[in-house]
Amino acid sequence: MTTHQIRSSRQRGVRCVILRGGTSKGIYFHDRDLPADAKERDKVLLAAMGSPDPRQIDGLGGADNLTSKIVIVGKSDRPDADVDYTFGQVGIDLPYVSYSANCGNLSAGVGVFAIEEGLVEPVHPVTRVRIFNTNTRQLLVSYVPVDADGAPSVDGDCAIAGVPGASGEIRMDFAATKGASTGKLLPSGNVVDELYIPEFGRKIPVSIVDMAKATVFFHARDAGIRGTESPDEFTPEILDRFWAIRNAAAAHVGLAPESRLPHPVSVLAPTDYVDFMTKKVVPAADVSFVARRVGGPPPRLHKAFAATGAVCTAMAANIPGTIVHAVARPSTDGYVRIGHPTGVFPVRIGLAPNGDIEEVSYVRTARRIMEGTVFVRDSVVKA
Repeated sequence: MTTHQIRSSRQRGVRCVILRGGTSKGIYFHDRDLPADAKERDKVLLAAMGSPDPRQIDGLGGADNLTSKIVIVGKSDRPDADVDYTFGQVGIDLPYVSYSANCGNLSAGVGVFAIEEGLVEPVHPVTRVRIFNTNTRQLLVSYVPVDADGAPSVDGDCAIAGVPGASGEIRMDFAATKGASTGKLLPSGNVVDELYIPEFGRKIPVSIVDMAKATVFFHARDAGIRGTESPDEFTPEILDRFWAIRNAAAAHVGLAPESRLPHPVSVLAPTDYVDFMTKKVVPAADVSFVARRVGGPPPRLHKAFAATGAVCTAMAANIPGTIVHAVARPSTDGYVRIGHPTGVFPVRIGLAPNGDIEEVSYVRTARRIMEGTVFVRDSVVKA
């Protein structure tokens, strides 16, 4: 036996692919390659990522919420879907895999994975991939650019904020995700609720909207911030304020504390601010409004803007009376442009004359980075 063939019999290998999807990066697995038992599967996933550990040094995780994510894909038995897709947010210093919500950025990689792995037949120049998301029990549609040789296009002229370079444009349509987390677009039945926040000792107005991922919106000033802060200005105290609002909103609409939902988002009328990555000014004229979004636990500022969160935020901007609608510059071309810490996230909203949602789409890029086998210790999985 040669040296490179010697492997410990006390480890198991699982095939995986690392893909960047939008502004996130995740480990993609075939469902057939993971244990059928849910508890054993989660132990494998935690071990593969190197969790719990703040550096994830013993696994593939990148010690950041945006890179501590997994995706499970399999052929779908549903007549309206090509593949089934499950997203998991893996805890970094806490041992959990949360399946409570979807990730819109990594959703953009599902179509690429499905085509490259032979789960969907490629069609040039664009392949339509129907994706059933098991987290929300709803259908997503991905339009993936495909080269003449049948491979997803890695080169193109589509550039997105927070990702260097340009690639092929992938359009994601979330029009069918109304009420993804609660079953209702407006979970409380109101466009605005006055919520008492125990940590503040007072009430603040919020809007709770559920499109793709339940989100609670509030004025930046009510969280004691300017609203244009960069990630390095988001102190633990500010993060705790965001999470206090989230906790109150979750209790108000009956979402469990461990769901991590609704995600808290502060909003501010269009104003100039500095891009955290490029250090260049993002002009007020380029955005519909400015937003800051916190995920967790533990609470952390999203350094760009989650795609599912962008879908919900853009939808909220189109609902008269909401906190977001009140600060948003009216759209003249059907796009809502969200100003986030590292740029601008445009979302296209298409509404029928009667108000029905016809399109809620955004553009992302995705690329396969690595494929191979991740090894996890049996002693960890069997513990």
